[in-house]
Amino acid sequence: MHINTLQRKINPGTRSLGPAVGGLVFLLIASLLIFVPPVGSAAKDWPAKPISLIVPWTAGGGTDRAARFMAPRLSKMLGVPIMVVNKPGASGITGTLEAVKSPPDGYTLLMDCNGGSSIQHAWHRDLPYKVAERTFIARVMYNPLCVIVPASSPWKTMDDLANTIRTNPSSISYGAGAGAPDVPINQFLAALAAKGVDVSKTRAVTFKGSGDINPAVAGGHLSFSVAGVSAINPLVSAGKVRPLAVSSHERYKGWPNVPTTAEAGYPTVNGIFWASLGGPPGLPAHIVKTLDDGVREILKDPEARAGLEKMDFFPFYLSTDAFKKFVMDEGESIKSLKLK
Repeated sequence: MHINTLQRKINPGTRSLGPAVGGLVFLLIASLLIFVPPVGSAAKDWPAKPISLIVPWTAGGGTDRAARFMAPRLSKMLGVPIMVVNKPGASGITGTLEAVKSPPDGYTLLMDCNGGSSIQHAWHRDLPYKVAERTFIARVMYNPLCVIVPASSPWKTMDDLANTIRTNPSSISYGAGAGAPDVPINQFLAALAAKGVDVSKTRAVTFKGSGDINPAVAGGHLSFSVAGVSAINPLVSAGKVRPLAVSSHERYKGWPNVPTTAEAGYPTVNGIFWASLGGPPGLPAHIVKTLDDGVREILKDPEARAGLEKMDFFPFYLSTDAFKKFVMDEGESIKSLKLK
């Protein structure tokens, strides 16, 4: 329809503006149709550049291994590089702080775990952030934990270790600061304290993460600690450390002769390690959904599940809201351990 005809239909009493002015009006209308972005176009703009995935622990630990498993798979789905960046320190606070204070644009994410969330909520005062306020995207995987001692030590069972703590507690040191492994350690000490054992003279030695603690146990510099099965398996295979028990509800098939903590007489020592994907507060809903859907699809893939199993990890998916509730409930449960 000619622009003058259109004008007369809109306002019959209006005189024609002439071809020059009418043409200008037509161009203005056309430009609005061209340049007004469609609803939802912002969702298509992300991601447009590389993403940083912060791991607030040392390289080689469970959270780092989980991040390096997920990063290339999410990268393939999203079409941009995802760079794993280790930021250890202050029991996971250093890297977590950087992640949660980043702009909520989807370009800085957090490979989270219970050490950086529920445990911090339970045991750390005056955090520079509130655990509940970060964006909880999806819980991803879990790994059984195990009580380990140097292979050169005399301890063959949990009771052997417990007896030494009972008779000579000041000779016992253990690694702390690795996050999730701190829970079974404190559960073990709490179980001994409940039996009248004075555990106050045992010595906690703080490290930046399990990537540093495990070699210290292997070298005989610590009496015992707790580690993820996936992280410690190479040292077990090399004959450097000895696992006394695993914290899962069933035996780890790679060590059929190693009992569960319940079988060893310590059913309350049941903490496990889990890893998840998170981000800063206020992460847009379309980004959260894209990442949540991506995690879920990866964990459904048979090839990915087989890869996880080779690492001694197991799928442990939980979506955003349910995952947040799980973290806060777990944090309240950990608060009941008074030894920390």
